[in-house]
Amino acid sequence: MLARPHRAAGRPILIYDDQCAFCRRWVRRLKRWDRADVIVLLPLADPEAPLVARRDTAALRRAAHLVRPDGTVFAGAAAARELFGFLPLGWILRAAMRIPGVLPVAEMVYAWIARTWGPVRP
Repeated sequence: MLARPHRAAGRPILIYDDQCAFCRRWVRRLKRWDRADVIVLLPLADPEAPLVARRDTAALRRAAHLVRPDGTVFAGAAAARELFGFLPLGWILRAAMRIPGVLPVAEMVYAWIARTWGPVRP
C-alpha cells in the first residue's frame, strides 16, 4: 500500500505495473539506485494508484507514471526522464533526454518494450 499522502508529501511517486516482469526488474534496480529512499513506489494493483495519478487503470496499464511532488503526471519515457532528476547523478540522463529528438526515440523504445515484454492482458 502507498504511504498515506502525508507520508508521501514532497516525494515523487512512481506507479508501475507489478504484473510486468520487466517493470519489477527495473523497480529492483531503482531501489538500489535510490539509496536515500526519495521515490515512493506504488504498484498498479494498489487501489490508490488511479487516485494518485488522476488516471484510470487502463491508462496506467499502458505505461509507468511518475507523479511529481507538485502533482504533475508524466507517463512512459517522459516519466523516466523526470524520475532521473530525483536520483543520484540522474541529472546526466535527464539532461541527455532533453536533447532535441531523444525523447521521441525513447518513447518508441518504451512502446516497443511494453509491447514485447509487458504482461499479456485479456
